[in-house]
Amino acid sequence: MITIFVDSCNPISQKKYDDLISSLQLHQLSCPCCGKAARLAFYGRYVRSVKQDGGLVELHIRRVICSECRSTHALLLSEIVPYSRTLLKDQTDLISGCPATVMERNPLIDESCVRSILRQFKKHWKQVLLAADIPFHPLRILVTACFSFMNRQFMQIKRTPNVLFLRPT
Repeated sequence: MITIFVDSCNPISQKKYDDLISSLQLHQLSCPCCGKAARLAFYGRYVRSVKQDGGLVELHIRRVICSECRSTHALLLSEIVPYSRTLLKDQTDLISGCPATVMERNPLIDESCVRSILRQFKKHWKQVLLAADIPFHPLRILVTACFSFMNRQFMQIKRTPNVLFLRPT
């Protein structure tokens, strides 16, 4: 998968996602598996839902295929945690000790979701952040440091290949 860094596009919508993806220059992206640049082409979509303040939002996530190694990769925004329906900001707010605020802001996040996120953080990420001296805020530093140190998005549990793409300014 390829994670495209965005400062914020909250709330996430299909239109915002599509606009960001269409503004990408595919030749600038490298394949996470073989590392070759300028070999990716759009290959399809899949539906992914995320919990957001206004409810459950379904996104049609774009996929790309590498012409060199034939592997396929999803194009995710940095606000989306792979394999999770809870957005990055909500997860960091929960871990920072604000579960009541997050649950009030987003009614789809309940006590069981909070327990699951806290359990995953303690099991997979707490010691990593301490060892690497990675701060929680600002989110830009958290995201880039997790990719530098762990080669994956913060709170991404599965070790699926993932690269961070910082869009040129």
